[in-house]
Amino acid sequence: MIDCSGKTALVTGSSSGLGKAIAQELARRNCRVIGLGRKKPDGVPESDFIVCDLSDQSSVEAIPDELAKRTDRLDILVNNAGFGGYATWEELPQTELRRMFEVDFFAPARLAQMLLPKLSENSGFIINIASVAALAPVPCMGAYSAVKAALASFSATLRAEASLQKVKVLTVCPGRISTGFSSRAIILRECPETPGNNVSTGKFARKVVDSALKGKLRVIYPGWYRLFIAFTRLFPSTYMRMALKVWKLK
Repeated sequence: MIDCSGKTALVTGSSSGLGKAIAQELARRNCRVIGLGRKKPDGVPESDFIVCDLSDQSSVEAIPDELAKRTDRLDILVNNAGFGGYATWEELPQTELRRMFEVDFFAPARLAQMLLPKLSENSGFIINIASVAALAPVPCMGAYSAVKAALASFSATLRAEASLQKVKVLTVCPGRISTGFSSRAIILRECPETPGNNVSTGKFARKVVDSALKGKLRVIYPGWYRLFIAFTRLFPSTYMRMALKVWKLK
């Protein structure tokens, strides 16, 4: 296990799901973790948490000042907070589409812009949590696929530019993991059962942190999703026919 003593991390969406697992893994490695979310969890001191609504631009702009009140250094930025939805493009309200882009894309991009100078002081890391849906778009999750594809492209281009400041960037593309995603999603259609509900968030977090500290470029997790992504690209028509049937659109 790679020790993170002396390092400080900012983890968005750290109150639950993948963000919570990553925050716990970093803390287990002796990293100081400052969480960020809409509501501070019970038992977490104010010195280790920033209350912020990432859908609000003014709230996002205030994050560097709030962070400076809690620490004078930053080594790791984890852009994890986000939400998705189950709806066709025709069904999805524009207000929800815009909110999704604000939280899932614009907030992570702005945080990286604002905090890159601080991260460069310590040759730090940025971890952007995208999705397998960014690489294999899913019908009835089109908005989520689109916003995560934007985040993945941002992450890849940022990687090249940030390397000039000795900051590494890891793009993480998780598949379905049991994290309570559906409880936060926009649900206008029933989601079909897919593999992944028994995948350990703890094991995922260990993989992510190890990959970042080793300077990896991208993580697809669980690994078998690589086969799924390859199938969607080799047989796009077959995949779409199957997907439409699974989502009961035909």
